[in-house]
Amino acid sequence: MEDKIHVETRYNEEDFEGRYGLFWRVSYWIDSFGEARGIDRQPPDLRGKGDYKQFGRLLLIWLGAVGSMSSMNGFFVGPMVYDLGFKDSMTAGICGCFVGTLVAAYGAAMGPRSGLRQMVSTRFQFGWWPAKFISLLNVLTLLGWSVVSLVTGGQMLKAINHNVPLEVGIVIMMVVSLFISIFGINYLVYFDRIFVLPTLVTFLLIYVCTGANYPASSPSIGDPETIRGNWVTFFCSAIGITSTWIAVTCDYFLDMPESVSSWKVFFFTTAVMFPVTVFCGIPAIGIGCAAKYGKDTWLQAYNDLGNGGMLTEAMSKWHGGGKFLVVVLYISLVTNNISNNYSIPLSAQVFGRIWTKTPRYILCIVTAVIYLILALVGRLRLADILSNFLPMIAYWSMMYFVILFAETSIFRRKPYNEYQWEEWNTKSHFPIMWSAIISFCCGIAGAVIGMDQTYWVGPIAKLVGRDGADMGLFLSSGFTFLTYVPLRWVEIYYRGETPIRP
Repeated sequence: MEDKIHVETRYNEEDFEGRYGLFWRVSYWIDSFGEARGIDRQPPDLRGKGDYKQFGRLLLIWLGAVGSMSSMNGFFVGPMVYDLGFKDSMTAGICGCFVGTLVAAYGAAMGPRSGLRQMVSTRFQFGWWPAKFISLLNVLTLLGWSVVSLVTGGQMLKAINHNVPLEVGIVIMMVVSLFISIFGINYLVYFDRIFVLPTLVTFLLIYVCTGANYPASSPSIGDPETIRGNWVTFFCSAIGITSTWIAVTCDYFLDMPESVSSWKVFFFTTAVMFPVTVFCGIPAIGIGCAAKYGKDTWLQAYNDLGNGGMLTEAMSKWHGGGKFLVVVLYISLVTNNISNNYSIPLSAQVFGRIWTKTPRYILCIVTAVIYLILALVGRLRLADILSNFLPMIAYWSMMYFVILFAETSIFRRKPYNEYQWEEWNTKSHFPIMWSAIISFCCGIAGAVIGMDQTYWVGPIAKLVGRDGADMGLFLSSGFTFLTYVPLRWVEIYYRGETPIRP
């Protein structure tokens, strides 16, 4: 009923007449499958009850999103890129993943309060126009994850059958992801109902098949300073595995009633996202360390076909059964990619009126074409993409989190000066928030002097070990917070906003 209301209000009778009548009738038909809301605020009277059924639906969505091969990809870089041993990779990866999960869960808690997509609510922290830039960052982030999923999937299919070109596996994943995402979140849930349990069982079987080969005592490579630097760098990369979900976690909770406790949503998100991501990521560390220390065939498979090739080789002792499990993991990448393809058009609609008027399925198609091209271009450089991509997305997501947290917990505390969510689409309600913009720029400066990437090593990063240490995450978030709070006080004073009471 709720989706029907959104369909009826989005289209006018005039849309179905004239030269483009057929186009709008097709759009109406596709939207009627259950995804017509777009970025409109979900009114309190059209939300669910916040019962076990609704949380069960969200559980399926999150298990499909984080319980996939995509979670493994982020953990491979510990041993394979930063030369960390098993224990160092485990501690850095798990701790980083936990910190990132707390960031994402905080964003999820905003859903029932606002009834808005996360990127729409950035208007309240940054202003009408700067919010478009934050949405662009999120679009680029989701495109990056889609590229990673497509390339990994192509590697896996080629490793199963060397006669299958890498490009074919990439295209197949794009087509399936696009087809399901076009029809909206209801069909994403249906897909998850079918594949979530087989995928999690597959990860359990990966432990059984490969666990005996994990070299628990494998040392990290390099002198102590270099190892410490690489540990910090991987820790920051692991934060990026989960922290970037902050840009979309809110989207899946906006159907929750306002009466649902923010703490309940926070703990629910943490309790699902963290253990499942770690459960899927630990085999990547074990397989990567084994390839570095003795499993030459695994290492050769990695050199030939990256993460997907190494995983397939690690499962090869089960012959056809191992290949079948790899196919299940290929499907899990599809599940994760559907979430990306669903969220990117919603973030793009923040750009302006022409984007909101454009049917969502058109934006899905454009999105799929873009990340397909990027995946085909970068299909031979997945390790480089991951090692450079994960820290970069961690920088901006943490800076955004710091501003959101400070604004909500310090300057928008109940019952004083609360957000006026009903004004979400009133342009005059959102002046440019110079405090957020300036502090975000200061955060970028902190990232630049602290980052340790192939294209740039900051002066502070160079101080640690032979390879440096990526301190950009700490410096960017620290600079952002230390500048935002005083600047926001000044902004409140000069704009005559409601004073903040203790």
